[in-house]
Amino acid sequence: MSAFETAMELYPYVFHPAVMVGAGALVLIHYEWARRDADKSALARRLGAFLGAGVCSLVPTGLYVLATGQGLYEVTKGNAWQVDALVAGGMFFTAGVMWFVWHRYDWGSLVPGYAEALAVATVPYIALSPFWNFSGHVTMALVPTLYLTLVDRKFWPTLLIPVVMVPNRVYLDAHSWAESVVALLVIAAVVVGAFWFQTGGEFRAEPDSAIS
Repeated sequence: MSAFETAMELYPYVFHPAVMVGAGALVLIHYEWARRDADKSALARRLGAFLGAGVCSLVPTGLYVLATGQGLYEVTKGNAWQVDALVAGGMFFTAGVMWFVWHRYDWGSLVPGYAEALAVATVPYIALSPFWNFSGHVTMALVPTLYLTLVDRKFWPTLLIPVVMVPNRVYLDAHSWAESVVALLVIAAVVVGAFWFQTGGEFRAEPDSAIS
């Protein structure tokens, strides 16, 4: 196997949806914390809340396992729409927990804004998956990178991750070009629309531009 083939095989694991969503949240948490000039204990509390919200992403899958009596591996293997629904449900659940906690303790508006964009992005993902193999890898690679770029243009190089993910999914025969490209376009429109709504129609790049 060539270096290129190895890289393409590893790419969706290195930039797995859970990794991308979590990394995007961590970058945004640190970014907003640093802009507020808060102490390190404030960052620790935010990171703890993030970890707790991440654990909550397992709730839909756990409930499904209990309800069906199937094993965890059996439930999560493959590329069935049920797996997509459980993944998206977990992301939605996590987004809701982060949104609530950040508003509850007034920790800023950027992380709740990101949570809103993530939650809205799960809608077309869940809605289309039973009928069309809408790419979850492209979806979850684009949401955090595009949202970060809208918040601050210095994050624009991260957009290369979803751009490369599109041909990667085709190369690995996981999706067709249409399934990957349409996912990119639809989710881009969703994230941009969410940010536009949050900022009152102004695409500002300064800190705390997103309002929930």
